[in-house]
Amino acid sequence: MTHLFWVSRIAVMSLVAALQACNSAPPPQPVQRSAVPVLLDRISTADLERPSLNLSISVFDQEIPDVTSQRGRLLNAEQRYLPYLLKEVLVDSGFWGGVRVAPRWDPTAEVNCSAMLHQANALVIDLQFTCQDATGRIWIDERFIEQVDVSLYLLDQTDQDPYSPLMIRIANRLSQKLTAVTDDARRQVELAAILRYADTLAPDQFGRFLQTDESGLLQLLGLPAESDPMYARVLRIRDSEYQFIDAIDEQFGTIFNEMKVPYALWRRYQFEFEDYNLSLSEQQPRKLRRVASDYGALLGTYKRYQDFKRNEDEIEEMGSSLQRTLAPTVGRVEGQVLELTGSLDQQYELWRSFLMQIYRAEAGLSPSQDRD
Repeated sequence: MTHLFWVSRIAVMSLVAALQACNSAPPPQPVQRSAVPVLLDRISTADLERPSLNLSISVFDQEIPDVTSQRGRLLNAEQRYLPYLLKEVLVDSGFWGGVRVAPRWDPTAEVNCSAMLHQANALVIDLQFTCQDATGRIWIDERFIEQVDVSLYLLDQTDQDPYSPLMIRIANRLSQKLTAVTDDARRQVELAAILRYADTLAPDQFGRFLQTDESGLLQLLGLPAESDPMYARVLRIRDSEYQFIDAIDEQFGTIFNEMKVPYALWRRYQFEFEDYNLSLSEQQPRKLRRVASDYGALLGTYKRYQDFKRNEDEIEEMGSSLQRTLAPTVGRVEGQVLELTGSLDQQYELWRSFLMQIYRAEAGLSPSQDRD
């Protein structure tokens, strides 16, 4: 029994030493943040009567240095979780029409947003966030860096995401930009989105209504007649695309809800280990030996490590599943039903190709007229 005790003790001590080595990267520099909690701006009664705009958020990109293969698999899930977290905040604000998460740039949206992750860990989230409307006008192109409120990790709850304050800041910045846009300018953005979408289906037919000015912004030169059958067909196909993007957005929502608890716990354990390792590094060698001799503390650390790995493995599996086959998405357009399989990126690419074929066949356009 004594032999087993010492074997277990050595194993736990080795685990802690290994864990300390794995997390030995220098912690990110603290970021200054206001002591006042950030509150979400919500739409006023007066703004409810104004034209709303649809907004789509692409899956986040990442430029995080020194990413291990395991961390990379976790990022696959995080890059899809974070835009959906932002979507929920934007929906809660009430300023927007439809808010969707899409695999890539959404040709139907009046406003498209994307982000580049530079850092995402238990202490700091750092990203470059960009939004532009259908005319190409940049609304936001800004780097947001938020020091996580570590008190959230000390609470026995997982319902408040530590990254929510950053998402609220972004949502507030977007609502401020939207509020400053006049009603006429909003309608111009709506029309530009429709014609830009029509141009993706039939550039030879609808390109004449659009022109890019010297500053690179899209200008409307006119509108098709309401009785134009090709224009009516574009609007019908666009409605079908809305339904398809909503179906993909639902899948992102499923991933988000399944990931909430393990991701929250994973970050909490990540914070505990970083905090624990930092406290160890600040001790004198004599004090370190005393800490290491506390077998009960080591067992507690080992138990937290097991929980950490369980949640990490669960999130990693979610990320890996996104690279494999997800649930088939069913799209309906012009009386036809199409079941798409593969990754969401693959499904979206097939869907766009199918829509163009449908439109061109109905319009009597030959493949040689298609845009290269």
